Amino acid sequence: MKILFNSTNRDSNRTSNAFVLNAIAASDEILRIFKRNPKGHVHSVFNTSFNLSFGGHLVHIGALGSGLAPFGIGMEQSNAHLLTALVAVDLEVYWNMDSMALHFPKGITLTLGQVKWTNHTMQPSDYDFPTLTDNFAFMADRLLQGDWQTGLAERAEDKKSIIHYLLDPSSKTGNIQVLEKLESLRNLVCHHELDAESVFDYWIGRGLGLTPSGDDCITGICAVLSAMEGTDQTFLRKLKSYLDERGRKRTTHIALEYLLYATENKFHSHLLQLCNVVDKPRGTEFLKALEEMKEIGHTSGADTVVGMLIGMKAAVIHKKER
Repeated sequence: MKILFNSTNRDSNRTSNAFVLNAIAASDEILRIFKRNPKGHVHSVFNTSFNLSFGGHLVHIGALGSGLAPFGIGMEQSNAHLLTALVAVDLEVYWNMDSMALHFPKGITLTLGQVKWTNHTMQPSDYDFPTLTDNFAFMADRLLQGDWQTGLAERAEDKKSIIHYLLDPSSKTGNIQVLEKLESLRNLVCHHELDAESVFDYWIGRGLGLTPSGDDCITGICAVLSAMEGTDQTFLRKLKSYLDERGRKRTTHIALEYLLYATENKFHSHLLQLCNVVDKPRGTEFLKALEEMKEIGHTSGADTVVGMLIGMKAAVIHKKER
């Protein structure tokens, strides 16, 4: 663990021997957040990472190996765990643009002076339809495996029904409510005259966790619509309008943050990577990207992949087959 000690702390309100840790990478979005609101506080603390709040905007700090949020700062894993153990909810945090550092109480400093700045905007590109279709089926089959846990299904039988529906929406069997709701969601991507509010009312905030399964699923849809050249962006615009009007009443602050970034075509680094290779011949890079998605949260990765499959089926494959 690399620990630096700075005996010339420029802020007289803090101890002269500051405990300094280094960040490795950071989203370029956070500079805009800090510029508008240099004073913030610790919003939430988890086992190995935490969130800051600056002017109502979140900044996530954690191990870079877990990927980078579109509002994230990545650290070496042991340093991320150490800093997480040193902070607590509501502690004040200050951003100093001159030193490019975050200052915590008790002389703790996180410097961003040498980070790699990352851009999280999904760039749309042409796609290879046969390869995309083949990878679509492969991803659906992977979701059937036991180590892929989705919050959209309580039983293995229900998960199997969801995957079969994704492969063939006309194959709906059994009295599973979520299949009808998935159908409504898929139709909203295809047919924009549907009542978006009622569809989003069901999905936004549905499920447990910091990012409920319904929110993760919709994020996956947004990622596909952002990645595939020529897809209709109406779904994203309707989602943005819904979130502005009702989002804070429907879901968690963290989930809402991810969704708002998604409506601006900005996503987690693991999701960006999977979308970049989803229409490429299946090799090491594709398999690694898919495996990294599985590691996001308890069910978030799988729920996001389900959303990607819905988006691919509705906005690309279905239109091509008609």
